Amino acid sequence: MTKSLLCGAALAVVMAAGAAHAADDTGLQVKISGRLGFLAGVVIDRTDNQNLDRDYDFETGARLQFDVKNVTDSGLEYGARIRFNNVDRKNGVTVDRTYVYLKGGFGTFTFGDAPYIAEDFHVYAQQTLGTNFGLDTDWGNGFRSPGTWLSGSNAFFAVAPYQQFGGLNAKDTKVKYTSPFLLGSSGSTGISFGVDFTPVVGGNGHAGPGGVNDLINDSTTLYENVIGGGLDYRETFAGTSVRLSGMAYEGNGVSGNHDLEAYYLAGQVGFANGFWASASWTHFSSTFHADKAIDSIVGDLSYTTGPWLASIGYAYTTAERDNGLNSSLNDGKDLQTSHNVIGTLVYNVAPGLDAFTELRYEKDEFRQGSDFETSALSVGTILNF
Repeated sequence: MTKSLLCGAALAVVMAAGAAHAADDTGLQVKISGRLGFLAGVVIDRTDNQNLDRDYDFETGARLQFDVKNVTDSGLEYGARIRFNNVDRKNGVTVDRTYVYLKGGFGTFTFGDAPYIAEDFHVYAQQTLGTNFGLDTDWGNGFRSPGTWLSGSNAFFAVAPYQQFGGLNAKDTKVKYTSPFLLGSSGSTGISFGVDFTPVVGGNGHAGPGGVNDLINDSTTLYENVIGGGLDYRETFAGTSVRLSGMAYEGNGVSGNHDLEAYYLAGQVGFANGFWASASWTHFSSTFHADKAIDSIVGDLSYTTGPWLASIGYAYTTAERDNGLNSSLNDGKDLQTSHNVIGTLVYNVAPGLDAFTELRYEKDEFRQGSDFETSALSVGTILNF
């Protein structure tokens, strides 16, 4: 692990040094950004509390990102991104973004380990406002950051048809096209459409550099030939921001897994007084787990003023019998319903420095075994640079 951290640090230094040289010779612009965070949390209640040796903990984590771009005289923009998503003692250094892109009046083509259209077009008010605070699938980001929730989470909800129980992952290597906004009142409003294609979805051994491994299915391979697309509409009417989104995904299950078939509809409204609200519905007709329907509804109400952001979100998921969704935290099997509630408060202390607190509750009800229920409180700080 120490070796991995040192290699990551060395790479950062080499890239930073090379960036200055590249900028002088080619006009390429290099930006290094990231974040470091600290969290303290306490478990309020948990189904199997007696199995915990302690009900509190501290956590730290970091992210490091390199962006390279240039714009030609003709207006063509091209660039690349490398992101170390995790820099910590548990994961060492892990990479979840490595892609290049071409952007112009025709739209944007992206090649590599980049977010799915499902992530680009998802609608979630807390996330929309959280970007103003530097929040992005880290602590303080509501339903976008279940991996950091103290006391654990089965994460039986879907903000969009990716990650969680759907099986899609941003590390999957793909090609993607996103159109410019059309028929809008500005260059950032109107309607945009996007499509992506991923040959193979599975573990990191199939993440693009796997060579012949990418051509052979194994126990970690979930789908092949995954195609997705969607529409994203954004407009502002008399100071009120409106956004609507719809998506669909299909893929062939392999290695004994079932096919992927997913649909998504969502809407968001933001008022000039600082109140924003969003609601989304993700329907899986089939996932790699089973050929059974799963529906997940996520709602969020947020308010922002000055350096403050307050949000309350609720996620409800229901699934048909024999859906293959089992608890990773107890003996619960065959999910029936899941309820998740999370309240988030973020305060911008100084430029780039945020403090936050989150209070969350989860209850998962199963057709077999025990239900799982937990609640936890966390507080922390994030430094963005």
